[in-house]
Amino acid sequence: MEELDEILAKHFSGETNAEENALIAAWKTEHEEEYAELATAWKTIDELPLDSKTVKTFDSKAAWEKVDTRLVDHKEVKIIKLKFYRNVAAACAILLVGLAGYWFINRGPNFESITNTASVPQEIQLADGSQIWLAANSTLEYQEDFANNRSLKLDGEAFFEVARDEAHPFVITTKMGEIEVLGTAFNVKSDEKSTLVSVDHGKVALRHEAQEVQLTAGESATSAATGLTEKVAVEANYNAWKTGIFNFDDTPLSKVINLLNAHYATKIELTTTTKDEPTLHGQFDNRPIEEIVDFICLSCQLKADYGEDVIRLK
Repeated sequence: MEELDEILAKHFSGETNAEENALIAAWKTEHEEEYAELATAWKTIDELPLDSKTVKTFDSKAAWEKVDTRLVDHKEVKIIKLKFYRNVAAACAILLVGLAGYWFINRGPNFESITNTASVPQEIQLADGSQIWLAANSTLEYQEDFANNRSLKLDGEAFFEVARDEAHPFVITTKMGEIEVLGTAFNVKSDEKSTLVSVDHGKVALRHEAQEVQLTAGESATSAATGLTEKVAVEANYNAWKTGIFNFDDTPLSKVINLLNAHYATKIELTTTTKDEPTLHGQFDNRPIEEIVDFICLSCQLKADYGEDVIRLK
């Protein structure tokens, strides 16, 4: 079995399997303080902008020996390699306060990163034949040689249509879990606190540390700091931001507006409030935004003020 330091590195990179997750969970119960410090350091490094990371060349053996001579409590010392898939062609060492060790950060030269800065979904075709629809303000990271290394990192929301390849599992890492599939279609919505996976068809494994839940068509589950939730039916309109198909069934107006804003370039703002929030019933299949706004105004007794790339309801 791999040394614990290598497994810890894979764990914080989101690359461990179920057996390794169980090992980490057992180690964590006896080393809570060390684990917390490692997790904090990982989060701090991962959130640094790329241009703020100083790339240096150095004698790693000599550097480690220098740190090793300063250890006073004979704690087990590990060199942990953290895999960041960004375009850094060298390694840099960071001294961890309280752990007396180095994290070695490696980034391959063939790393790809895509951030959707547009206000509408962005379609991406990968080398293995998989298709991804990346939501606005979301970032996807992956290796250029993706056909042989189908590992990605997602920050935000995306819908995946995965080409089947049993020899190369499709693995997505988020800040709150890991998703593995062979060939399927599903939606992932991830932020700092949770990762929600909703399956359109096929089968998906959602993992968090030693926990795992298997999801099939029409099922969803969430991964958070507290662990995995039980699987439930997918929410209505979970992928409407991508498809443009909306099914409103007693849906609060505020939620309707959020759903529409995730799909259309023209945004809607509600400039008035009422004591009881109105709800809407209706179905729309890729209709012009103006048509849906007219429906909202008639149903909720509102007026629309059309501006440049914004519609204000009052």
